[in-house]
Amino acid sequence: MRANASRCALRLFTLALALGLCACAPVRWHKSDGDDALLAKDLADCRRQAQDKAGITGSLGVSTTMDPRFGAPSGPSQADLMMQQSQALGMCMRQRGYVLVPA
Repeated sequence: MRANASRCALRLFTLALALGLCACAPVRWHKSDGDDALLAKDLADCRRQAQDKAGITGSLGVSTTMDPRFGAPSGPSQADLMMQQSQALGMCMRQRGYVLVPA
């Protein structure tokens, strides 16, 4: 009985490890009726829209404002802005019919 439980645990660990490694695989956008030129155009358009939506004005992001009470930046962090931009980009590409596939 104990050997059977150990074997089951080993299989679950192996499966979890395999899934974890697959999650790190590089991906790319794909559309069945699209070509590289259309992908580049759509990606640029979606990236621009995502930057506008997230409020990112330059390549390094927006300037932060300081909270006078604490002397610390207020508002969303740079990481928050980048996450919002990434989510908006993904939503835009999916609305245009693209899916992420392994590279």
